[in-house]
Amino acid sequence: MRRFALLAAVSATAVLLLLPSGASADGVISSLSVNPDQVRDGATSTGTVELAFPSSGATDVLLFSGDTSVATVPASVVVPNGAQSVSFPISTNAAAPPTIVQITAWVGNTPRSANLSVNPARPAGPSLTAVSVIPTTLTGGSAATGTIRFTAATPEGANVQLSTSNPSLVQVPSERVVNKGAASNAFPVTTKPVTANTTVTITARWFDLTRTTTITLTPGPPAAPDRVAIQTATWKKGLLTIKATSTNPNAILSVFSSAGNFMFELTNNGGGRFSDQRGFVTNPQQIQVRSNLGGSASAVLTS
Repeated sequence: MRRFALLAAVSATAVLLLLPSGASADGVISSLSVNPDQVRDGATSTGTVELAFPSSGATDVLLFSGDTSVATVPASVVVPNGAQSVSFPISTNAAAPPTIVQITAWVGNTPRSANLSVNPARPAGPSLTAVSVIPTTLTGGSAATGTIRFTAATPEGANVQLSTSNPSLVQVPSERVVNKGAASNAFPVTTKPVTANTTVTITARWFDLTRTTTITLTPGPPAAPDRVAIQTATWKKGLLTIKATSTNPNAILSVFSSAGNFMFELTNNGGGRFSDQRGFVTNPQQIQVRSNLGGSASAVLTS
């Protein structure tokens, strides 16, 4: 981390030295992003340059890395005529020490930067211990619930990356956060129909720790959705209170507004009971509770 200020200064100086004299603005960069913004073991990240407006002609974008011994980028990329964005690969050094590298894109007189954390050091304390899915065997097209677990409650929370060995058949969120003070969190698993028994590996990664589990998809009709019911749905003095149940105790219940916008997830209290309270200045009037296992219920809020 202490290297960051020096790297930023070096990067800025390099950009000024390398910018061609008399360069004109062929476009205006609205943003530069890198995804993922944290990699290790020589993994590749992807940078994306977004222009404020579609390019009226082929637009050259100059690229720079704040530390080429840790992360490298192409010298430039081109935003094609009529396009508004372009992506480029960022290669990293598996042997490099933990470093935050500033990646810079430049068009004309407009630079934009983003940070890439390479080989970040795992923090002391609780660590990722397992990932699991219930059920472990299910018909293709059915939904399941996965869980990531730490050895103890995380003092600052933890962001865990998720992936599957066959994303065309099994999908999971790209990442899931274990909240501060919690030791686990659930995540939805969706699947597609299969014509033969198929085993797929689900991987959870946190810094240098990797944990895996497998599920088996079988041919057949998908499982019936769970049944969701809302017991309490009130808004009073800015406090929204929701209590609901599911016939499946492993469900993940999420609250949505009447417009279909995600609001928050309910806490699983065990035994198919879920609840939460959140502050909302404006009364949402009506909400819907949806389960990752297919069930849903709606309610008009009472005061």
